[in-house]
Formats: sequence, structure tokens, C-alpha cells
Amino acid sequence: MERFLMRIILIIGLLLPSIVFAAPGVTKKTLPNGLTVIVKPEESAGIVAVEVFIKVGAAAERESTAGIGNFVAQTLLASTRNKRAETVAAVIDGVGGNFQTEWHPDYTEIKAITTTSGIDDAMSLIGDILINANFEQKWVESARSEILAKIANEGDDVFQVTYEQVRRKLYRDNPYHRPPLGYARTIRSLSADDLLQFYRAYYVPNNVVVSIVGDVTVEHALERIKIAFAGTSAKPLPRQRAIPPETLEDSKAEVMERPIGAAYFAFGFLAPAMTSPEYPAAQVASAVLGSGKGSRMFQNLREKKGLAYELGTIYPPLKEQGHILAYMVTDPYRRTFPGFSVQMMLSEAKQAMLEEITKLQNEKVSPEELERAKKYIIGTYALKHQRLRDRAFHLGRLEAIGLGCEYDSELAAKIEAVTAKDVQGIMQKYFNNYAMSIVLPEGKSETADSVNRGGGFQILGFRF
Repeated sequence: MERFLMRIILIIGLLLPSIVFAAPGVTKKTLPNGLTVIVKPEESAGIVAVEVFIKVGAAAERESTAGIGNFVAQTLLASTRNKRAETVAAVIDGVGGNFQTEWHPDYTEIKAITTTSGIDDAMSLIGDILINANFEQKWVESARSEILAKIANEGDDVFQVTYEQVRRKLYRDNPYHRPPLGYARTIRSLSADDLLQFYRAYYVPNNVVVSIVGDVTVEHALERIKIAFAGTSAKPLPRQRAIPPETLEDSKAEVMERPIGAAYFAFGFLAPAMTSPEYPAAQVASAVLGSGKGSRMFQNLREKKGLAYELGTIYPPLKEQGHILAYMVTDPYRRTFPGFSVQMMLSEAKQAMLEEITKLQNEKVSPEELERAKKYIIGTYALKHQRLRDRAFHLGRLEAIGLGCEYDSELAAKIEAVTAKDVQGIMQKYFNNYAMSIVLPEGKSETADSVNRGGGFQILGFRF
């Protein structure tokens, strides 16, 4: 009897080699056409979240086509060869009206919220969008106008301007140095045929991950996806140039002026990619430095020294070589102590930030600090899973960037395993040379022409 059962198990394994139980309650299957499906059934009052990831991002663009990925994403929901724009809109309304497309540096995302009864129509529409988008000229021009308007308004967000300048200085060959929307000149030059060719090259089943979480069975979800993508097959993908690792031989800086009332400081450091084994330790290092009210930056730069009213660190989860941004927003003109000039204030802010980094390089963090940082990361990540859409997103995103959806349930253990020595190693390896951007209130930079006298380089009157 036992031998018979073993034979049955073996036969099932041979018949269903592509089904994987990726994590408790999560099923992953690769269809014959190469499309990856992730399903996590949950009782949720008849609601289903669908997240689709097309594995194409900035690495597929060239400098001359920067922004084409976002351009394609913004035109996807307009119409298809099988449906006019009005019909697409009617289907979207019929399944709950919650369909969106969004481009990211590492992938393109289609997200939908629908009902259990609407999942069939939702999957049918997604299949049509991914197979039959036709990029009619009028919808292309409409998307072009919207993108150009957003590019024109990007300068209004001072933080984003500061952040973009840091990325441009951190990266030379890495596509992350480009603005996410591309350049106005490239958006103007791209044709409907350019968008169609990009779409046909990358929007193929073997380059797609579909993640479904909610009130639906695994069997029903798989059946509807198979129907939606019936007749499609895997296709060769364009060969992408390997992205070499970047190095920062010297620190770099830039100072800009804007009609604002505060000063923005941003320090950028090259950091491990999310796909790197060093990523958990780098996350903890970033959290120790600037995440939460217990971080070094908050406690020492804000609470003790009063140097900034907004500060922190940002560590984007990127597939390729990443970066950690440490930032401060302050008013350099509010101090009126005798003998305390503006340039002294700016120099103090810069030096205080670098001193915190040096301390973390030279001294191991205390057990209490380490535990606080770990709890902050794990707790924050858990909070990002509150909604069905969030859970579908994380499973699909991790699969799309190559970590596998299993990583979603493994991350907490990886964070817990980080030691004080690991944190110090990250600080010593990555937090050396930096790219710095400062944005000052307009017409004031001439008062601060001697920051850090005695060395470094000078930009717009500043020395670094």
C-alpha cells in the first residue's frame, strides 16, 4: 500500500512539475507559455486583487528612448485590436472601475481590484491588454501630452529635484540615473510605432507574472488565466546589456537655488541591490542611521542639535545596484546667535551627518539599537501587507525581480539574522564617498561660500 501511494505521488509530480507551494497558502505555477501565476486564496467579502508584472524596466531603455517604458504603460488601457476605448472603459467599470497601470524602474505593473463575480471579465481584459494593445495615434498623443506636462512640473517638487540630482551623480552607466518619466526631448520623438515595437518585444507571456490574492480558488484563477492567454506562446526576449557595478571614486556635490523657504540636504551612497545577500544587513544599517524616531539621525541631529525638522533615510528596493539616501530639511537662516553665520550652519549640518556615519563605521551598534532597527523594518514591512492589493503586489514584485515570491515570508528571518558586525561591515564598505545635493532658498547661496574650508572641491561657492 505504501509503495502504491509513493507511485501515485511520483506520477502527480511528473504531471504537475511546474506547480510549487511557494509559502503557506501560496501556490505558484508556470504555464506552458512561460507565464508565471501566483495565487493566494483568502476570504475577503468577495474581493479579489490582481497584480500583473511585466518584467521590463529602465534597463530595456536607451538614453535615446528614455521614458518609453512609462509611455507604453500610460497608453495600455486606451484600446485594443478587439475593443474600442469606450468598450475597454465599460469593461473596467463593469468589474469595479479599479484598473491602473504604473511603470517602475524594474518592471511595469497593471493592478486591479474586482469582485469574485467579476474576476472572469477582469482576467479577460488583462489578457486582451497584454496581447492586443494597438496604440492608436490619438491615444498616443493624449498620453504624450500628459507625460510632457508632468515632466514640466517636476521642478515644483523640491525633494524630487534634490533626489534626482543625487542619482545623476551616483550613477554613470546605470539606468537609474535617468528621470523616471524620461526626457522631454525623447518623449517628443517617440512614435506610435516605437511604442508598438517595444510592447511586442517585452509584453510576452514568458515575461509576465500574475499575482492574485482574495476570494478565488486556485483552480478557478488558473482556469481564467489559461483562457485569457489561450493561443499565446513564449517568445525570445531582446538581449539586454549587462549593467556593470558602479563605483564612486570621489565625493561629489551640487548646490542649486529655488524659490523656497528651507534648505534641502541629500547624501547618496551606493548600496547593495535588493537581490544581493547583503541587502538585509544594508536595510538594518539604513534603519539604524535614519529610520524612525529611535534612529541616530533623529536622536542626535534633530532632538539634540536641532539641525533639521525633517530627516531620514530612504533605501529603494531595486533589482540592480541600489543606493541609500540620507536627507535633511532645515532652515539655515533661523539661527541668530552672535558669531553664528549661515555658512557655519550649513557646514555644521554637513559635518554632523558625516560624523554619525563615521561613528557607525568605527563602533558596533548596541544590542538595543540593533533590535530597535530590526523591529522597525519587520514592523514596517508587515504594515505594507494590510490590504489585499498589498499582499498581491509583494508576492508578484518579488517574483518579477528574480527573488521569488517565497522571499516575502523569508525576509523577517533574514533581518533577524543580521548582526552588529554585519551593520558595521556595510557602513565601512558602502558609506565612504557620497553624492550630495543641496537646494537653497533663492538668492542666498552667496552668503555661504566657505563650507568646509581647507579641502574638497567648490561648487557655486560651496566647498566639500
